[in-house]
Amino acid sequence: MANDFTFHASNLLIKDVIFSNKKFRIPKYQRPYAWGTDQVSEFWIDLSANDDTFFLGSFVFCTEHQDDSGFIEITDGQQRLLTITIFSAVLRDIAKKIDVNTSQLIQRQDISFEDREGGETYRIIPDESIAGFFEKNIQKYDCNPLEVSYRNAPEKKILQNYQFFYEKVDGYLKKSKSKADRLTKLKELRRKISDLIVINIEIGREEDAYEIFETTNARGVDLSVADLLKNLIFKKMSATSDREAAKETWSKITQNVEGTGVELKKFIRYYWLSKYSFVTERKLYREIRNTIKDTGWKSFLDDLHESSIWFSKLVNPEPDDFVELKHGNEIYKSVFALSLMGVSQCYVFLLSVLRNHKKIKRSPDSIFRLIEKFTMVYSVVCKQPTNKVERIYAKYAQQLEKSTRGEDTDKIAGAVNSVFTFVERELKAEKPLRAVFDEAFEDIYYSEKSRKLIKYMLEKVDECNGTREYKIDFNNVNIEHILPQNPDKEWGLSRREIKDYVDKLGNLTLLSGEINNKIKNKIIYKKLPELKKSKLLITKDVVKQLDRLKGEWGEKQILKRNKDLAKKAYERIWSF
Repeated sequence: MANDFTFHASNLLIKDVIFSNKKFRIPKYQRPYAWGTDQVSEFWIDLSANDDTFFLGSFVFCTEHQDDSGFIEITDGQQRLLTITIFSAVLRDIAKKIDVNTSQLIQRQDISFEDREGGETYRIIPDESIAGFFEKNIQKYDCNPLEVSYRNAPEKKILQNYQFFYEKVDGYLKKSKSKADRLTKLKELRRKISDLIVINIEIGREEDAYEIFETTNARGVDLSVADLLKNLIFKKMSATSDREAAKETWSKITQNVEGTGVELKKFIRYYWLSKYSFVTERKLYREIRNTIKDTGWKSFLDDLHESSIWFSKLVNPEPDDFVELKHGNEIYKSVFALSLMGVSQCYVFLLSVLRNHKKIKRSPDSIFRLIEKFTMVYSVVCKQPTNKVERIYAKYAQQLEKSTRGEDTDKIAGAVNSVFTFVERELKAEKPLRAVFDEAFEDIYYSEKSRKLIKYMLEKVDECNGTREYKIDFNNVNIEHILPQNPDKEWGLSRREIKDYVDKLGNLTLLSGEINNKIKNKIIYKKLPELKKSKLLITKDVVKQLDRLKGEWGEKQILKRNKDLAKKAYERIWSF
């Protein structure tokens, strides 16, 4: 730490912090509200089962901008402070049914300030992503959080935790028969909140606050690598303007990755594997801190941002996302298929490809297609361990990164081709044997959860049957059970009799929505006239089989077609 580094730390009660005359603000770059059931359950147990007060932990506050803005910024402790506000709102709202004066007192003293004219300002301002929602549905006196809908994960957490505390407090108070006793218990809960013991750390400079944050969380028990890394980056930015720009960039990274449903720490690790070295999540923060030099943090952050854009496109692809790449439409098809498979390890290598695509003169569509086929066979069907292929992807991602450095385009092209060749060689070496694939293929069943993936598989069967101009379009085709899941009486079969094979791939085909609605659960001879109207090659093939079998369709025929599809899948569709 620098010689002029100073801070003030003291043991205080929470009433001397958030319930004092200070106003707090959560910077926009802080992670969203994330406390879940485990954390609020533990909080409630401590609060309701302990007669004495308990230690809530340390808080880090930055007072650098307090004179200008009137607010103290929360560097560490926002999750606990917002949770306390939610709990106070619960006490306020339950108090409305017992004693209105007490509910108004909680509003004025624990949630907001009231000026001499009766105007109201709130004690804590959340980050801008939830500020409006939090004010309207938690901090405002006349609100009803139990009847509110949410739009995103942080809002959902807020409402869930409000409901959790409401049910717990309401149940706790109902054990008392009289209104007076319930009010006494409610006031006791409020007192316990006020008397929580905390270590209050106030820092006068923003960069010093980051230093304290990292030190107090050195073990990383409650924080992910993303939280620690964010703090480290801001600390390394010496100028205020650089720090503000870094905060903006970090917010964009967070938004890009949050939209994928993938944890930020997982993306950061994939990025690191794609460019630097193979490392476990547990050692990732230390590895990054020790590798990036003091002058390299801005370029590191910018590169992380660019990769977050590509990562978002990989996980949630849109047709126009890859138009800048040669054969971008083919690349999109493979990426779309991979997104349906839900297997993410390959993104390590693909991030490197996309990040360096301008230096890679050849179209990468072939490597995307290879990874699509490999992932389908290795991970989706055969469910083989992914840790080994993650190392393969990381090794060649880093080699690709190194091969694109320099200005000699011929040298880069040769190095890139070598990397692609070695990737293909290693993936082929990991290809499961045919017997393993056939056995695993028998365990593939249709369900609502797997519907999109099953549709993709059937569409690949259709494509294999003839056309090469097929375009995946989930809006215009439906999955048809040839033997219905709920067969008409004419089938002579019950749902119990067919449950082991009715959802197998061998019993499935594709139909337009119009035809699908007409045939419903009818017997085969009634279905056939409509099936014959389909222009899809996979269904034309089914019609030929049904004609050949004279409409006989049951377990034997389904299992036979299932084996035929497995053979076609291994030898032709996903062959590599």
